Amino acid sequence: MDAVYLSGIRHYICGMAQGADTMFCEAVLRLRDWRPGITVEAAIPCEGQSASWPVQAKDRYFRLVSECDRETVLQKKYTPDCMVRRNRYMVEQSSVLIAVYDGIQRGGTMQTVHYAKQAGLEVIQLTP
Repeated sequence: MDAVYLSGIRHYICGMAQGADTMFCEAVLRLRDWRPGITVEAAIPCEGQSASWPVQAKDRYFRLVSECDRETVLQKKYTPDCMVRRNRYMVEQSSVLIAVYDGIQRGGTMQTVHYAKQAGLEVIQLTP
């Protein structure tokens, strides 16, 4: 993360899903504490994203969102494509994608990595 900061990146966008997204958000918020000029954006696919999550995960989610500098909600209600819309939004607002991806598993992360590469972004792929 520090290398990305040293390359000049100051605005970080987090997808706010459970798992790697949450850990990324926490890492960037920690980085913001000791590196000047960092802003953190929570990119939320739809209102109620965390509605079905366990209580502990919800509490963590709302704490993190409240600590972000900006909150972008892509749409009001859940639709089958809202996560894809969120992922595309993040790619379209970025010059670098940091993805936790094994290079094999199909799904949203794979699609986002491919979309980012097609868009010409630098992709930093971390193996889980």
